[in-house]
Amino acid sequence: MKKKKISYFKYFSLFFAMIVLTLVVGCTGTTPTTPIINSFLANPTSITAGESSNLSWSITDATTVTIDQSVGSVASTGTTAVSPATTTTYTLTATNVAGSVTASVTVTVGAAFGSIDINSNPDGAKVYLDGADTGQVTPIILTNIDAGIHVIKIDKYHYKIWEDANFTVNANQTTYLNPPLTYASTQYVTLQPGATGIDTAIESALPTNNYELWPFAGVGNSTTTIVRTYIKFSFSSIPADAIVTDADLKLYQYSTNGTDNFTIELLKINNSWNESTICWDLQPTLSSDTIISSSITAGATTWNSWDIDDLVQAWLDGDIANYGVVLKDTNETSGDTIAYFYTSDYTTDTTKCPKLEIDYYIP
Repeated sequence: MKKKKISYFKYFSLFFAMIVLTLVVGCTGTTPTTPIINSFLANPTSITAGESSNLSWSITDATTVTIDQSVGSVASTGTTAVSPATTTTYTLTATNVAGSVTASVTVTVGAAFGSIDINSNPDGAKVYLDGADTGQVTPIILTNIDAGIHVIKIDKYHYKIWEDANFTVNANQTTYLNPPLTYASTQYVTLQPGATGIDTAIESALPTNNYELWPFAGVGNSTTTIVRTYIKFSFSSIPADAIVTDADLKLYQYSTNGTDNFTIELLKINNSWNESTICWDLQPTLSSDTIISSSITAGATTWNSWDIDDLVQAWLDGDIANYGVVLKDTNETSGDTIAYFYTSDYTTDTTKCPKLEIDYYIP
């Protein structure tokens, strides 16, 4: 009878499997399970930039517990504060010999806003935020302003500008502002340069003639000619930040050729000209819009005035280049009157030379 061959490899494999099972099950005789994450929370779940949220957790049966986003290894139960700059998801990983489990929470970071309650004494002042006109006047509450440092400017006509370049707005808070405004007194100046002044006439009948040194200039027309007067003032003596409250160009009318009353309009000059070379054929270009007009009475000897507040302010602010103005008859194709005015070269009575009276204040 032939004996049956025994497979020792089979018995060895079974024995090895039993040893492994014993090691895994341990002394209790039960199979281990992965860790249990009892809780992983963020409080609050929404913050604004710069605020904090508290992460809290409770883990069972873990040998290691970690939280990403640079939090690192932590105990099985605990809390920690986080202050993300942007919306961030935090993932907790709990591990033991049986494996790993994870849980995640998201902390939402919203924009940080605050409000500014602005008053002034007196009220009705314009409010500027970071250099931009808000379109509002005091009293006003500005809302949804980014938390942080801002520039606040309050500007009221005829008062000193109030400004704070380091005004702090706190998130979820209203900051109150109520500055007293200081009245800015009026200053007066008369520009009457005399012989150094820049003014002269041109006429169509003599289109190449230049009248630089003549003591008089005309404005108007006759059946044979049209006459215009050019004039320019320097503003070097006026502070660049001046706010003009009134500016009147005045010319002294000493004679009239003709008997018809008429109207003289003042136009802005668009490009440069030279008093010593200008003539009818070499005129600079003119604005098509009349700045202001003034009625002229034939036969009168008097000062005539043109109010040019806005134009002078624009020159001072640098919004437009100062090339001066021209005075001309509003209708150069009809009428038969020319008014004559003293120029800066009139030396007999310099008080009657052209002048520009300016009232202003420094904000």
